[in-house]
Amino acid sequence: MSPRTKEQNDAIREMRMSQIMQAAADIYLEKGIHLEIRDVAMKAELGYGTVYHYYKNKHMLLEDLLWDALARTEEAVAPVLTGEGNSLKRAASFSRLLLKACIQDPSVFILLKTVADNFHHFPGNRFIKLFENFQERIYLPFAGMILEGTGSDASPEKTANQIFGSLVGCAALNIHHNMRHEMDVDGIVSMIFSGIQQKGSFEWLS
Repeated sequence: MSPRTKEQNDAIREMRMSQIMQAAADIYLEKGIHLEIRDVAMKAELGYGTVYHYYKNKHMLLEDLLWDALARTEEAVAPVLTGEGNSLKRAASFSRLLLKACIQDPSVFILLKTVADNFHHFPGNRFIKLFENFQERIYLPFAGMILEGTGSDASPEKTANQIFGSLVGCAALNIHHNMRHEMDVDGIVSMIFSGIQQKGSFEWLS
């Protein structure tokens, strides 16, 4: 049998990494930070040594999982980040896309929950750069929509925090009770935004 080409090796690596990441996300939803490499290997149906070849410990694996989730999150909300129009409508659309991404991709939910928890369960300061990137690429653009849409002197970050917290809470309730596919995304977002007044108008969400 002839040796595999570089392209074949790269394809195998990509496939295994995808298996590992998906398994890690599923196990994290079950066990949280108590996840172990052995659990991931069993879930991915890969040998322990295979997973260990890529990740020497669970913190390295979770760090990769969260960075990958950041890219997926940014991709999910990109249509709003690059769009134009009414700022609060865009903020509501952003929230819908974010909540739908949580349903479809557990790693996105894990990222949002981890940020909301301020990386409480993770050791050291290894996630400072990830948090800064999340702020720059996801959170601050969203807070900017809130500020522009309300025209209020009140802190847009406070409103953005409350909305993010509500989204994470609703996602957690549905995901951990195995009801993610029953989640009324539009209803949840409409309820959250119903108390936010747009600058100069009260009929903005319809």
